[in-house]
Order: sequence, then structure tokens, then C-alpha cells
Amino acid sequence: MVKKMNVKSNFVFKQLTPGIILGFAVLVGLMILGGANKVSEQFLQFHWAYFFYAILLSILNYFFRFLKRHYCLNRGGVGNFSLSNSFHLFLASFPLSVTSMKVGESFKGIWLNRISGIPVEKAVSIFLVDHLSDGLSVFLLTVFGTIAFPRLWPAFLTVLVLFLLAIVFIQIRPAVQNFLNISEKLPLLSRLVPIARSCMDHSPDLFRFGPLFLSSILGLASWIADGAALFMILIGLGYPATWALVGTSILVFAFSMLMGILSAFPAGVGVMEVAIAALLTLFLGFMPEVAAAATILFRIATFWVGFLIGLLILYTTGKSFGVQNSEGRIIES
Repeated sequence: MVKKMNVKSNFVFKQLTPGIILGFAVLVGLMILGGANKVSEQFLQFHWAYFFYAILLSILNYFFRFLKRHYCLNRGGVGNFSLSNSFHLFLASFPLSVTSMKVGESFKGIWLNRISGIPVEKAVSIFLVDHLSDGLSVFLLTVFGTIAFPRLWPAFLTVLVLFLLAIVFIQIRPAVQNFLNISEKLPLLSRLVPIARSCMDHSPDLFRFGPLFLSSILGLASWIADGAALFMILIGLGYPATWALVGTSILVFAFSMLMGILSAFPAGVGVMEVAIAALLTLFLGFMPEVAAAATILFRIATFWVGFLIGLLILYTTGKSFGVQNSEGRIIES
């Protein structure tokens, strides 16, 4: 259901404030938990060229995510949507990642509606399907853990099989409807079922095997780049470049990303940092100062740099999306 509401000129930016405060508090908290002096020493000893490499890999992540987003928009029925407009919207949407999914996807739907004329509900459903493919991609990414833990290959093979079965299962509409009917009775899933139904009703083409598989593979490529960025950060902290470290980096990132997706926190802020720091502490010889430094550097390189770029674009060109108009529309669940 769509409800009109008055929106002040700085309404969008006010929505970002809680997420920014939370993100800053988490980074400071990691400094304290890891020991501020010891973490600072890690920063002083860090080879900063690898931070630059991590940012480059993060840009590669954005490139694949943009390709996936543009593909979903075109496949979802947004006709005559130029690459430049698509890229502009993609970048300007970065800051919304620190808002709740409902608020963030609603605003993106509004902006896409004003640019292309596509109904807001359909636009939001496309963005939500994009998130679904992200979840499938991160789930599949855990398979790369076999590089670090070859003895666990049966478990990772099971993950790969489940990924393929999930895509096949989604193609069977009656089975999916029965699953949703059962799921809406469960407390943890009851709020997600109406969203899933709306997505399937408004963007059925995106749930076909080909588009869903392709978008998941593009998502996989993007998240591999972020996993490689964590690998670069660890090398910069003095760890030798080994295949085991590659597998550990990707597995830590994938598991933390899953925790972030499953949490109620926007962009997994707070959850991802804690998960990354905890797993690195466990896997890298229980050195909390190293884990804290790696987590802070990784999140700055792969999340907050992109956030600041998007914030600058949103602030300077927001009028082209109508974000400073006197009226907006928020989609209510």
C-alpha cells in the first residue's frame, strides 16, 4: 500500500543519522575492545599500499553490483533506462544502506519512479529481488571455504547443492506458494512473506531460472572482490599471502555478510563488524588487536568510502531525484 506523506527537504539525510552514529560507535568500540594502544600500533605498522588495493577491489565489487542492478532493472520492466541514469541512481543510493530496508528501498523506488515512471511498488520489488540474489550469492560464497578447510568439503558441497536446489525450487510456483502459506504462520518469517509475495507478483520475470542464476553469479563475483579486499588488509597487517589465507578471508567475509543480512540492522552495521572481528580472532591465533584493526580498515575501505562518495553525489545532485520536493511516498508493509 502506498501512503503519501509530507517530507522536509532534509528528510532523507535525517534518516541516515542513526546508521552513521551506530557505525562510528562500532568502530570506536572495536578500538576499545582490541586495546586502543595496541590497535593504533597495528595501524602504524600497516602497509598502506594494501589499503589502496582493498579500495580498488571494493570498486570492482561496485562494478559487478551495478551490472547486476542494471540487469535487474531492465529485466524487471524498466524500459529505456540509460546506463548513465542507472549508474547515477546506483551511486546516489549508497547512503541509504545505513537506513532500514523498508525506508531505503522505498526511497529508491520513489526516485526510480520519478526518473522512469515505473510504479513505485514494482520498482521496490525489483530492488528487493536484487537483495534476494545477494543472499543467494553470499550463501554460495561460503563454498570457497574449502580453500582454507579442505576437510570440510562435504559441508561446502552441500551448500552448493542447496544453492542450485533453491533456484530450481523457486521455479515451481505452486510449491513456493505452499511454502509461503506455511511460513507466514511462523513468527520469524511472518513479516517477510508479504514482501516475498509482492516481489513475485510485481516482478515474476526476475524469478525465472536464467535471470535469478545470472544475477546470483554477478553477485558472487562482487562479493568475491570484497573477500579479496579483506585478504589484502590481512597481508598489509603482515600475514603471508597463502591460499589458506584466501579461503579464510572469503569464508570470514561470507559468514559475516550472512549474519548482517539476517540481522535487522541496516547494511549489517554492528553485526558484520562484530562477526568479522570475532572470526578473525578465532582463526588468526587469538590476537584481538589485529582482528580489530583488520575489521576497521576493511569496513572503511569497502563500506564507508563508498558511503561518502554516494553521500556527496546524493547531496550535490539529489534534486534530479526529487528528494528535496515537498512531497514523498513511503511504501508501507
